Amino acid sequence: MFTWLYDIPVWSGFLIITGVSVLLTCGGIWLLRPFVHKVFGPEPGRNEQVTMVLTVGGVFYGLLLGLVAAATYQAFDTAQDLVSSEAAAISTLYREVSAYPEPERPVLQKDLVDYTDNLMNVAFPDLRKGEDPPGGTALETRFQRDLLSFQPQTKPQEIIHQAAIEQFAKFDDERRQRINAGSGGLPDVLWDVIVLGALVNFSLLCLFSISTRGAHMLLGGLFAFFLGTMIFLIAAMDYPFRGDLSVSPDPVVTMFHNVMGQPDAVPADAGNTVERSAGK
Repeated sequence: MFTWLYDIPVWSGFLIITGVSVLLTCGGIWLLRPFVHKVFGPEPGRNEQVTMVLTVGGVFYGLLLGLVAAATYQAFDTAQDLVSSEAAAISTLYREVSAYPEPERPVLQKDLVDYTDNLMNVAFPDLRKGEDPPGGTALETRFQRDLLSFQPQTKPQEIIHQAAIEQFAKFDDERRQRINAGSGGLPDVLWDVIVLGALVNFSLLCLFSISTRGAHMLLGGLFAFFLGTMIFLIAAMDYPFRGDLSVSPDPVVTMFHNVMGQPDAVPADAGNTVERSAGK
């Protein structure tokens, strides 16, 4: 529902969602205030009726928002951990193939360098734009083919080769989990419930009776701003690899530089994307 949020800066999305929430509430208070007394009668019974409904509904809606926000953040944090795990798996695999003899060693090392370069410079930027990144599977398959084509000639080579195969299986598993983590997102029906619940709470705020219209709009606007902030937070982290507020490729960049010895691994946009240096 909020996928448009990933195509604009974070601050713009925040202002739009919170601003619409505040405007709906303050506008509703301004328009409905003259009719509230006619519908609910004089004080003190008016606020008591609204408070009863808002308290019960607000508890369940607040619980829903809290649980969804916690689950969304956990999914985001898990995605970041998966990126770190994949980088660690590639690092270990690179060190293991470094023990292979010539001419297999440089071939396998280049396969891993090419895969990591593609992960940084193609996959992460495309994921941020919501596109399906090309090339990663083909590069992984190329490495697998080159790895399995090696025929050990000595006992130490057999041990190293077996360890590399096991590490490749771990790398493949980490990669698949990272891909699966990026294809999630809350169901549309859950978003419908969240938006509908927010509209109900905004409507109930308009039905309160407060001494002055200014005080009513201030209190209602603050509550609407808080709800808008919660909805923005959930929407911004719903797809962990999309938008400006996305999972960072920094673990991959660090491994590319420190383990593979590639000096042109430079993170851009504060670690969210990586671009090749000039002349690469």
